[in-house]
Amino acid sequence: MDRNLVSLAGVTIVIAVASVLLTFWRAESFSTPENIALKGLPTVQRETVIFYGFLAVVVGVITWFVYRAMYAQSPDSAAGNFLLLAVGIGVVLTVLAAVVFKMRGFSEFLILHIVYAAGFGWVLPRLLTL
Repeated sequence: MDRNLVSLAGVTIVIAVASVLLTFWRAESFSTPENIALKGLPTVQRETVIFYGFLAVVVGVITWFVYRAMYAQSPDSAAGNFLLLAVGIGVVLTVLAAVVFKMRGFSEFLILHIVYAAGFGWVLPRLLTL
């Protein structure tokens, strides 16, 4: 198996596990009180865990293709530019989460976006260019 695919799978699994643990532990912050009352906390926890676990895999695959394209265009500056792209997307998504969710779960979203930006924007490009 290709070393780059192993790196992608490893980083994606670590980020997915971190996302799942955070969203399971803080599921009540990601959902409205009405939704929790309607469905119950265990159901809300299961839904958030499935969504954010699957989201890490999707983001990992997208990261793979975008970084490969950036690396093909400019190998010398791809890692730095990709980190800036990841941080920029993380900031935009954090602001959007604050607006859409009316600051509910802001710290959890901030932590998730930092983990995603650090893992996919910094760690993964370093492993792919070794």
